[in-house]
Amino acid sequence: MCYCHRRWRTPAREGNKMDIHMLAVIRDPSERAYLEQTLGALCRAEDVITLQFACTLAELGRAAIPPPDLVLLSPSLQQDSLLEFGEALRAVCGGSPVIVLAHDIAQLQARQELKLGAVAYLVNSTLGREQLRQVVPSVVSAMRQCRRQMGDQAHGKVVLDAIADAVISTNARGSVDYCNPAARRLLNLSLAQILDMPVNELMVLHDAKSQSKLEHPVLQVLASGEVVRVGGDCVLTRPDGIELMIEDATAPIADPDGRVRGVVMVFHDITTARELQAQVDHLAWHDFLTGLPNRFAAQRHLNQILEQARADDAPLAVMYLDLDKFKLVNDTLGHAAGDALLVSVASRLRACFRVVDLISRQGGDEFVVLMAPGTSRLDATHAAQRISAAVAAPHEIDGEQVHIGCSIGMALFPADGDSGDVLLRHADTALHAAKAGGRNGWRFFQPELLSNAIERRQLENGLRQALGASEFELFYQPKIRLSDGALCGCEALLRWQHPAWGWVDPTRFIRSAEESGLIIPLGRWVLRQATRQAQRWQHAGQLPGAVAINVSALELRQTGFADYLSDCLRRAALDPAALQLELTESALMRDMPGAQALLQRLKGIGVSLAIDDFGTGYSSLSYLADFPIDILKIDRSFVHGIDHAVSRRQTLLRAVLGLAGSLSIAAVAEGVETVQEADFLNDAGCPQGQGYFYSRAVDALTFERMFLAAPAAAP
Repeated sequence: MCYCHRRWRTPAREGNKMDIHMLAVIRDPSERAYLEQTLGALCRAEDVITLQFACTLAELGRAAIPPPDLVLLSPSLQQDSLLEFGEALRAVCGGSPVIVLAHDIAQLQARQELKLGAVAYLVNSTLGREQLRQVVPSVVSAMRQCRRQMGDQAHGKVVLDAIADAVISTNARGSVDYCNPAARRLLNLSLAQILDMPVNELMVLHDAKSQSKLEHPVLQVLASGEVVRVGGDCVLTRPDGIELMIEDATAPIADPDGRVRGVVMVFHDITTARELQAQVDHLAWHDFLTGLPNRFAAQRHLNQILEQARADDAPLAVMYLDLDKFKLVNDTLGHAAGDALLVSVASRLRACFRVVDLISRQGGDEFVVLMAPGTSRLDATHAAQRISAAVAAPHEIDGEQVHIGCSIGMALFPADGDSGDVLLRHADTALHAAKAGGRNGWRFFQPELLSNAIERRQLENGLRQALGASEFELFYQPKIRLSDGALCGCEALLRWQHPAWGWVDPTRFIRSAEESGLIIPLGRWVLRQATRQAQRWQHAGQLPGAVAINVSALELRQTGFADYLSDCLRRAALDPAALQLELTESALMRDMPGAQALLQRLKGIGVSLAIDDFGTGYSSLSYLADFPIDILKIDRSFVHGIDHAVSRRQTLLRAVLGLAGSLSIAAVAEGVETVQEADFLNDAGCPQGQGYFYSRAVDALTFERMFLAAPAAAP
């Protein structure tokens, strides 16, 4: 029965209004009538009171949905029924308060009813409107407040149980009194094992660098009352002995008076993130293929040991190594064998030197050794003998024995130079002399070598003659879209056929051109020829996408480079988007502010910019954010054998591709040689590939016949 002057609404109390849903467990009809009469007199216009009756278990089950705010219970039920109803009340009404109604005091049996959850009793003979108004709303209000508090606490626990970070709280003694599921998983313990355990025994912490034990942040907070944060060098040793790197924030839990009554610690596992960061840091300073320090790491180390040598007035030795006829191994056994040989050589070089010496791969088949201060000429000679013997021993490559030698050039501080650049240059000069003298030997730098570098002079003279005799030609290597195998661009590569020497290795004459400064006119010739060829393809409707050319650091530093580029594009009536410039990391890192301004100007012209051989140099991630780079060309050392490489190599490649994708920079994988490599790169999200699997670089006519018969892919 409902006493109501308006529609039922969600229970609420405003001022003295009553909004109550009651369940009366009463069998006697006269008691029911008396209760209806009393409540009817009680109900005012602003009150909403809903009253339902039940005297059987079935009625009770139906009437208790939703659970009532208040239960009125008559003790006139038989004892067995009363006990049965009590159990049912607890089951279906939850924590609803119970008020016992009785004819007189003797009938109450208060102790029994209180066991059933009764919170008050009323005597029917004295029951009146004011009494109900005082008792009923008070009981309901108190119960609702209690439920709200319990609900807030329950909601807070649900939130803490759901978050991914580990959460532990302790009491004022530092013993654990709460632990969410994430913390239990991280600690690999059950809740029963964790609760009441001293937190400094549960979580033993030490510093990753010094290995010294750390005072637990919970104990620090209990002592200071302040928030404490533990940095990323904190290592947690779990009870099972497993070590994890964690970061955390620990804060006090205060009571209303401001006293610290406990601590909450929120922490998470950063082991994987730290390992990935270490891999990226390693990549920045190490060669990907051999794991040796790269040229930038070697330069940094050389500057450091030179400072020490000057301070101690001690000598040191710089050694430049180059493998003899390494190209022959690549040409006859393939690049995979060449890479394996480089790894084998690197391992043997490590075994030839002390821990204080540094072995670095400069690129290709060139290595640099920096011997620690205190190294004499005799020490360097013995080291060169060890190197020659170690490298000359047969290398087991893919089931075959490979024999190779090396040439070594050496320069000594302070006799042969007092700066890192001079020592490296003089060691390189000695290396060329060793090669010119028959290879597979070593030479110390001598001043006369600078004027007697026969091979270098011959090569330089040949370059000068070739520029005027049209001995150079541009070859083109296709770039392929990995998703469907369509042509999406090409790279123009310079080739030189000398009338007496035949085809000259590009690495030889390019280095000579850079050292002699001839790279500037040579680069301008390449730019003119590439734009003209692109214009011819564009006019014929056969442009294969952007045509890429390599630009050296010397060219970039020329003040008129951007103007000359614009003039070539204008003369060829070529869309700037059809031209792409490939730059090396070293060319950009020499003068980052100047490079940034120049690159912005080149972007303004409309050409696209690519970083060539990414991963073989410094690979500083910062310049990717600062420079307007469009494309990363991933060095072939990342790509070779990647389909069956160890997971760490594959993870690093995916990380580089993920980084490029996050920065909206396209990626081109160089040196793709097998279908398995191409499939892996495609699955890893690399958009383009280039390498012998698709084609070697070929002359323009051959390129047209092979690749331009069908329309090129859309960019």
